[in-house]
Amino acid sequence: MFVRILLIGSAAGLVLSGWMFLWQQLTGIRVYTLLMNVDFIPILKQVEWSQLMLNLFHLIISWAIVPVYILMKRKLTVNNWLIGLVMSAAVACIYFPLVILAVKSVPSLWDGYALLIWYTGHLLYGIFLVKLTDIIKM
Repeated sequence: MFVRILLIGSAAGLVLSGWMFLWQQLTGIRVYTLLMNVDFIPILKQVEWSQLMLNLFHLIISWAIVPVYILMKRKLTVNNWLIGLVMSAAVACIYFPLVILAVKSVPSLWDGYALLIWYTGHLLYGIFLVKLTDIIKM
């Protein structure tokens, strides 16, 4: 089960970071920078982390989300899509504290394009989370 959680979390997390990276490259809106940002965490901000390590931090969060989704899927009697999409939308709300706490240059709090990219990316994450747990039988 642990390996399957890592596979699902890695795949969905990489889709999300790839989405943010792509849109940052296409538009210059720093959504990938925001996703990878740790400059407000006291211990972590003291090191200049590589993109690989920043992505690993992101994947650790994704790995933690997968068992929460699986538990909710098993305990709740609602549609799995509803659970996955509500969870991904709820997680996407971290946009606001991340923008407020960021030291680096990131999108503004109410940047409509950044919000659209951010929320569609997290919606995509939720879709992958639900589909992959169905395919991998979690």
